[in-house]
Amino acid sequence: MQREKEKIRRKKEKVTSLLLAVIVIALSLLKLSDLHEVGIYAGGSWVGRVLYPFFHSGIIHATLNAWCLISLVFIYNIRLQRLILAYIVAVTFPIETLSQVLPISALPTVGLSGIVFFLFGSISLEVRRKLYYQAWMVFYLIVGFVFPYTNSWLHLYCYLCGILSSLLNYPIVICRKK
Repeated sequence: MQREKEKIRRKKEKVTSLLLAVIVIALSLLKLSDLHEVGIYAGGSWVGRVLYPFFHSGIIHATLNAWCLISLVFIYNIRLQRLILAYIVAVTFPIETLSQVLPISALPTVGLSGIVFFLFGSISLEVRRKLYYQAWMVFYLIVGFVFPYTNSWLHLYCYLCGILSSLLNYPIVICRKK
């Protein structure tokens, strides 16, 4: 009985991620002339803050983000609550405050990558090769700072929040040799 409930629950997460991916890719086909309407930036509206994860700068951007989201949900035990928490963390990025002290672009940010980076951080203690995984994540974060028009501070913020969530939700077992 418990196993059946788990299968049904996993189906909900998978269907939700697939539906979200389809919506994101469909919205990327809308050629928005001004991303200020749906993006997050210093001085932006709350509507843009709430909507920015669903809009993308192009079909490739949307497809890559959707693929990452689907991969994470299908491979790891990511519940709907974790997806909602990732969304909340991504839309509450303190861009007003951080833009005062960090070199954050004035261009609006769009995309699912904040949610994806939170999920990357939240699975940090679930992966088998933890050090290898963290090394690749550091590489991805550094590469993000190299490319222009990438809100790397958002990626770093969401990734660190994901790691914090992982640390708070998974016990760390230290094995001592006797």
